[in-house]
This record gives sequence, structure tokens and C-alpha cells, in this order.
Amino acid sequence: MARLAGVSRQTVSLVVLGDPRVSDRSRRRVTEAMEALGYRPNLMARALASRRTAFLGIVLGGLANPFHADLAEELRRAGATVSFIPILTPVEEKATAERTAVEGLLEMGCAGLILVSPMMSREDVEQIASRVPTVLLTHARGPSDVDLVHSDDWGGEREVARHLVIGGWDPVIYLGYDRGVEGDSSSLRLAGYRSFMKEAGLPDRHESVSVRGDSVAETAAAIAQRWDRGFALACHNDLIALHALGTLSDRGLRPGEDFAVAGYDNTSVAGFPGIGLTSVDQDTAELARRAVELLDERINGRTEQRDVTTPVRLVPRRSTGAPGL
Repeated sequence: MARLAGVSRQTVSLVVLGDPRVSDRSRRRVTEAMEALGYRPNLMARALASRRTAFLGIVLGGLANPFHADLAEELRRAGATVSFIPILTPVEEKATAERTAVEGLLEMGCAGLILVSPMMSREDVEQIASRVPTVLLTHARGPSDVDLVHSDDWGGEREVARHLVIGGWDPVIYLGYDRGVEGDSSSLRLAGYRSFMKEAGLPDRHESVSVRGDSVAETAAAIAQRWDRGFALACHNDLIALHALGTLSDRGLRPGEDFAVAGYDNTSVAGFPGIGLTSVDQDTAELARRAVELLDERINGRTEQRDVTTPVRLVPRRSTGAPGL
């Protein structure tokens, strides 16, 4: 390749490594030679040679959750701005699966990790952070040697409860997860819901139900059988809300008229025609951008912890009777 380009082998290596010291003329000649020979650089070899890998490890729950799919795309976009090559690892939401995924990413030489809503213990996260720069995404608490990026989960769910109560829905029932993980959005959103319901003086309409992915339809049907009409469901995320919305619609109930349902995440699916799901927008693009930004800072030597909270806004749609939607 060096002979074809008319440059030294060292110049070819510098071009492959993206070294800015190479002149535009030499870079163009090497690039043309690569294309003529059908050469594609080995990313792992390039990373090792540069002594700073460009690989970004991302561990998150299954992509069946539309929020995870949206977030993965935003992380890819954000990573590209600082030349990260994302390695996305969807896993079952279990600590053992997450640890296995992390070990695999570390063996590949990832420069840093973004862990999305991990189920792992604080001790596990501390051990990981001692080996590689780490950001917890959607967690509001964590060890001092990791950075935190999350939305205002408490405030966001308060806005959902307020919207439903002001809309005249009664009762307003919370559907969420019982994950039992420090700083997890599940506990913060539930706390926000409870805070507003107590403040509104509605203790007799203060009810929360813990669900699993395979129990949402059954739970929503049981609520409809108990309350018939006029009730509202404040859901932990859009995934739960979409399941409940479909289940109740199949029973002949009309969203926004016979019942209300609100989600959280404002995923791309929420605004689709025929769905119109009221949801909380936590600015997924900003979450991704800040997570990548903080990780890049960690890789470049910052040691003090950063805790970033992104603002949220409620997006009313026809699933809660918002007019004109």
C-alpha cells in the first residue's frame, strides 16, 4: 500500500490512526490506495496501537422497550461527535446478565461504559468503575467514582398525577415496577406520584400496583373490571402504558373518554397516529449527549463526580382527553 501511495509505511500507519500531522496530500494518496486495494482498517488493532480505544460499551435492557431503542440511537449519534464507536449490548434485566456483558466489553478494550438502569449492586458498580470510566444513565444515586445522568423523575411523575387529577379522572392509579435498586427511576417516579396525591388530599384514591412485563394486560383488565369507567392509569413508562392502552381498548373502552392512561419517556411510538399517548418527555437526546460528554471527560482525566438532572415536560395527548389530540 505504501508503494502504491508513494509514501512511507509510517505515513500509512499515521493515516490509519487518524494522526492530524499527516498532510492533506499524503492522506488523500493513502486513502485512494486503500480504496484501490479494498483495504479496511482493523478497528481493534487501530485502537490498541493508538493506546486509547474508541470503543464505547453500552449495557441496557431489551430493545423491546421503545425507550431503550430511542436511547440507543441517541447514544450512537452523541458518541459519533467524539469519535466513539458504540458497542451495544442488550441484556436480560438481571444483575448476572449485566456483569457478564460488562466483562465481555472490558475484554474488548472499551474505553468507557454507559450502564442504563442497571440491576447490579452498588458494590458491583464500584468494582467496575475502578477498572474503567463509567456513567450510570437513569439512576439518581450511585458510588462516588461514577457519573450520574437522569431526568427529574420525581417531578415528572408529579406532573402526570396533577394532569390526571385536574382532568377529573378518579381514581388515579399508578402502575410501575418494584426494582429495589438504589437511585432507580422506579422508586423516584412512584414517590413523585405519592407526593402529589397526598398534597391533593386524595388518600382514598392513592393506589399503586407493581407489575411485570407479562402482567400488565391482566392488571389493567382487573382495574377496568373493578372501576368500570372514569379511572386513570399513571404508568412508569410508555411500555407499560402502551400495553394497558391496547388491553383496555380491546375491551371496548375509549381512551380519553372512558379511561385515561399516561406514560413516561415520550418515545417515538407515543405520538404515532392512532395512539396519541400522553407522556413525559425527558429529552432522550440530551440524556445521551450528557452521558457521552461526561464519559469523555472521565476518560480524559476528570475524577470528581458529576450528577446531571435533565428537565422534563408533560406532553398531553388524546389518551388523557387532551382536546384536539
